[in-house]
Amino acid sequence: MHYPPYWDQAPSSLDDFPLINGSSSQYRLINPWSYIHRLGLYKILINVTTPYMPFCSSSNASNILFALPSQFGWQFSSNRLFTYDEMMISTTSWWGSANYYLAVIPFLVAMDVDIIKREPFRIVREENFCTNSSECFDQIPDAMIQWYRFFYHLKQSSSCIGNKKIDGRIMDKCYLTYMWLAYTSTIYNALPLVKSKLQYLPSKVEKTFGLSWAKLINLISMTRKNTNLYETIRNQRRFSPFRLLKDSDRSATSKDLPDSVNKSLKILFSFRYDWLSFIEKVWRRLTCNYDARVYAQHTLDTMGVSKLVAFYNLIRAAINAFLYRCDSFY
Repeated sequence: MHYPPYWDQAPSSLDDFPLINGSSSQYRLINPWSYIHRLGLYKILINVTTPYMPFCSSSNASNILFALPSQFGWQFSSNRLFTYDEMMISTTSWWGSANYYLAVIPFLVAMDVDIIKREPFRIVREENFCTNSSECFDQIPDAMIQWYRFFYHLKQSSSCIGNKKIDGRIMDKCYLTYMWLAYTSTIYNALPLVKSKLQYLPSKVEKTFGLSWAKLINLISMTRKNTNLYETIRNQRRFSPFRLLKDSDRSATSKDLPDSVNKSLKILFSFRYDWLSFIEKVWRRLTCNYDARVYAQHTLDTMGVSKLVAFYNLIRAAINAFLYRCDSFY
């Protein structure tokens, strides 16, 4: 299994962070601008939430939060964190700055709701990034609220499951619904906070790629795609460029990138973003029940492989959207 780079070296609990002897108390010091420290926040989240996910009995790789550290690891290995062979994340990195909130906010909320054992700690401050729950509530309140909802429902997941067998439908309803709401809320609300970092991206194409990815994540979230390590790694290999993009990559024919990555970039660069609001409304209707979402996921998976197959899956999603009742959540 391909865990994020340096996963074994990352802290597994608060006790693994540096202990600081203050004038009146001791506390653990967390620097989320250290790649290892931020990876440790994710690792702790995986460790403490896995017991609440009975489908993780064989491996924590089935944990639906693994998209967070896996994506972070991809950003590191593709140098989108501007580490340049060092282990410190640059505050000029747009990717690293947006990712800050995906690491710190779930960690803070998990401690607030006692999923993580409470211990004295402090987070190193850089610029205007929030470092505690109170500050983050002031800075990015909706993301905090959505993560509270996620952890609340995670702790109550046994009631949602009841006596039913855990299958795709249960995963969709009891776990992925609230995870995706928290994830997309964090991305959506973090983007304005890190807008000034866009100027440091190395090319217009990289900027277009980053913003396009952020805009389209809501379409992916509506399908409630599984975000365990297996699925995330598979999608990263197929669709995510392993290096920063250059302006010459706009043609989406770069020979050093896999064909599937070039095809996905071509779709991103040709997408009509002026139609996004309308497309989201239609897509929401086409993903309003589980049976439709299954084929909506297949549609996204096959767009970069075969337009004909993707269209077939889209038709099946549309049929199921109208054939079966929409979820009460919608």
